[in-house]
Parts: sequence; structure tokens; C-alpha cells
Amino acid sequence: MNKRVPRPVFFVCSAINMEKTDVISKVIQAISQNEAASLFFEQTGVKATAIHGPFRPKKAQVIENTRSLKFTNEPPKQAFYNDWEVNAFFLREPEGHSYLIFIKRVDDKKQSPPQGTVIVPISDLRFP
Repeated sequence: MNKRVPRPVFFVCSAINMEKTDVISKVIQAISQNEAASLFFEQTGVKATAIHGPFRPKKAQVIENTRSLKFTNEPPKQAFYNDWEVNAFFLREPEGHSYLIFIKRVDDKKQSPPQGTVIVPISDLRFP
């Protein structure tokens, strides 16, 4: 089974090193501010003057479309896709698919266009 594990908690600790006139700032994983301050002191030898947090960084998202797109020499055509008017750019790879740029809703609803790269089979498009 898939057990959910809580994400780690981080603090940002900062200090000014008067001997070297440097600003020191570190992101430290800790349970509390006190633990973060003591870990910062152990690592740098300088007492933290400012501690910000706690925060939990977002999980890294895997980008599904890391491939390069190869377009055909055909000019883009206007089409309709899921109640959207789109410009369809035909792709050489993957064959039989097109890259869409959303223009406007056909039914004039106030809805933002889909984000990211949208590649659909040409059979899903309706041409005027």
C-alpha cells in the first residue's frame, strides 16, 4: 500500500559574520526553530539573527512533455477542439497529432484556456 509520509519542515536561518563581513544564509531541515538555530550554529559557528519558517517546499512535478516537437511544413489550420477555437500545428512526430494554440471559447463562456503543451490526435479536431 501507499502510505503518505509528511513532507519535511525547513527553516531559513540568516546571520552576519562580523569577522569576514559576510552574510550567511542556510535552509535547514528541522522540527522546530530552536533545533534549526542550534544546527545553524553547529554548521557555521555563528548565531542566527533571523529565522524564517517553517515551510514545506512543494513536491517536484515531473514534466510529461520533455520531448522535442517536430512540425510539418504545413501552415497551421483553424479548428475546433472541446468547445475551443484553436490553431492546429501539424506534427511530424508523433505522426497524426497536432499541437494546439487556444484562441477563444466557441460558447463565449469565461474560462481560461488549458495550460501547458496540448498535443492531440488530428481525429479529435473538427475543421470548419
